[in-house]
Amino acid sequence: MIDKKILFMDKKLRLGGFYELSIQVCPSKDMKPIEKYTDYLWKLDNVEGPFDIDFNKTTIDFENFENQGIINLDDKSIPFKTFNIRETEPTETGFNWFDISFYTAAIEQVFGQEYQTWTENPKSPELLDKFLQHLINSLYRIYPFKLAMIDFEISGQYYLEDLKDEFENWTSSIFFIGREYYKFVAEKNRRLVTVID
Repeated sequence: MIDKKILFMDKKLRLGGFYELSIQVCPSKDMKPIEKYTDYLWKLDNVEGPFDIDFNKTTIDFENFENQGIINLDDKSIPFKTFNIRETEPTETGFNWFDISFYTAAIEQVFGQEYQTWTENPKSPELLDKFLQHLINSLYRIYPFKLAMIDFEISGQYYLEDLKDEFENWTSSIFFIGREYYKFVAEKNRRLVTVID
């Protein structure tokens, strides 16, 4: 098994874009849901960190834009980042976003070169996708977010509002919404979403 410090600090794994779970959580004036999400994630048994750039354990800073750690999935370990993005212009109409991101180079190194999440015909590791989908359900129970998405470089690309009208999903993006928001999704777009209860 690879040394986790070496894995975390390997600059060759910090290349490419991000395959990520991006969540449109709540209006940007409310930071409490972001604090709850952050606290929950870093307390999971299979999550280590957050770490500074030298792999020293640090305390969780809820206001921090970025935190870094390692997720353990069965016999695999992969470095990841979280991003707390707060839209502030204007705060009254912006949103808080919570992203969990994996470098494409890290995915290919840890899971295998065939897992290329950035191509026209992407292939993502089932183990990683199952973890993210389980996490989506858990976070939704903590606070019912507006929209969650999984894809390559998906953060900020779509909002719940985009699903209300004409919408063409040109990629392999996977969308998740809560049952209470399903009524806002246009009929033609409902095939694109997975509903969370």
